[in-house]
Amino acid sequence: MMKVFICPGCGSMTTVSRRKEVTCYKCEGIKMVPSKLSFAQYSEMDEQQRQDYAQSWLYIRERNKK
Repeated sequence: MMKVFICPGCGSMTTVSRRKEVTCYKCEGIKMVPSKLSFAQYSEMDEQQRQDYAQSWLYIRERNKK
């Protein structure tokens, strides 16, 4: 089963099939978290939609920290 992970530092998204822990290659080792997106939803998005999702996710995450 393919899973979608997102970086809490930069919003970079990646897909994996077997790994349970993923680190961000852009942020030099920040542990990525599982996204609520299914692989099917992710694969249907174009690049702009993925960037919009990541930016929204980061905004909501920061807002919830306060």
